[in-house]
Amino acid sequence: MRKIFMQFASLLTSGSRGRHIMFKRVSLGILLAGVLSATAGVAQAGPPTGVTCGSLIEVPGQYFLIADCTGQGITIIASNVHLKLEGHTMTGLGILGLDGIFAVNVSHVHIQGPGTITNYGNGINFDGVTDSHVEQVSSTNNRRNGLRLNSTTDTHVNDNVFSMNTQEGVIVVLSSDNHVNNNRAIGNRYGIRVGDGSTGNKVNGNTALGNSIDLVDENPNCDNNKWNGNTFTTSFPPNCIR
Repeated sequence: MRKIFMQFASLLTSGSRGRHIMFKRVSLGILLAGVLSATAGVAQAGPPTGVTCGSLIEVPGQYFLIADCTGQGITIIASNVHLKLEGHTMTGLGILGLDGIFAVNVSHVHIQGPGTITNYGNGINFDGVTDSHVEQVSSTNNRRNGLRLNSTTDTHVNDNVFSMNTQEGVIVVLSSDNHVNNNRAIGNRYGIRVGDGSTGNKVNGNTALGNSIDLVDENPNCDNNKWNGNTFTTSFPPNCIR
């Protein structure tokens, strides 16, 4: 870096006005900008960080679950976080107030399986989250819900399994413009439930079977939520859920 700066400074102080010198100035300027940009990119990227049960994620970045673990869940209070479960299992203490993964007031959070979350209050709880993703996770045998979306918008929930949870496989509370697609909700009290006041959500291509009620929309005539291409046995109301 010092050598490039010295060469560039030398050219700037030269008395020549020739085209050859001007070409060198432009070329070295472009080279210098590229070196600075590459250096900044390396400084920002960093290696992925290992986390375990009970970890607090408060800095943006790439994270991974280092091994199977038991105990309190992982809390996310930073935006721009990508957490990979790497095929491991998180096992809670069976306490209602403890969530497997809890993200609050953040955006661009990506929870990626494969991996299993079990025996927590909520397997995954998104509260005030925007523009995020949950995919390929198995959230099973939790004391409340497999996944809870509360005051959450523009979040994609794809290709997960929510099974044998005491309440809902998926519950959507006061949330809008979310996409719940191609998931399996099996053996919960309610398979997928969209609560009153949650609008503009798209629930498509899911399989919900063996629940007390497979699919539920508490808004009159489903409001502007869209239910299409789902496989189920029971629904409420039956006229707008497909």
